[in-house]
Amino acid sequence: MKKFSKLLLAAGLAVALPFQVLAADAKIGVIDLRAIIANSPQAKSAMEKLKNEFKAREEKIVALDKTIKEKTEKFQRNSSIMSEAEKSKLEKEVIAGQRELQRLQTEFREDASSRQQEETKKILERINAVVEDVAKKENYDLVIHKEAASYSTKAIDLTDKVMKAVTQ
Repeated sequence: MKKFSKLLLAAGLAVALPFQVLAADAKIGVIDLRAIIANSPQAKSAMEKLKNEFKAREEKIVALDKTIKEKTEKFQRNSSIMSEAEKSKLEKEVIAGQRELQRLQTEFREDASSRQQEETKKILERINAVVEDVAKKENYDLVIHKEAASYSTKAIDLTDKVMKAVTQ
């Protein structure tokens, strides 16, 4: 049994040793992807583009919400002096407005989310291309996201280099 344990230990070391040697010679870098995205001119431009693209729809939603609130207040304020027909009509208008508002808000969220994902994908493709370029130019074997590393030193942080290349 002892022989088997020693043989198993030796086999484990034989397998692990080449990886340790490879890791010792590997040049590894880390990037803070969140910081790069947050500070990239492309991301700022995309956010402004999306804001402008959805501005009219957002204003329409805000206006409809205001109208519904005004009608609701009118109903609450004047319901005691309104005829049943007026109450019924106003109540139906409020309910229809709330349904329309809910539909518009749902469509807005879905469309905005979809467009944001499209723009983010474009930005990430650009950043990944820059990371690959920086890694190749500086002979890095591996570049990982800072969030994936338990620990890293500033010496292997490529964030500033990537940020500089992204802004060019």
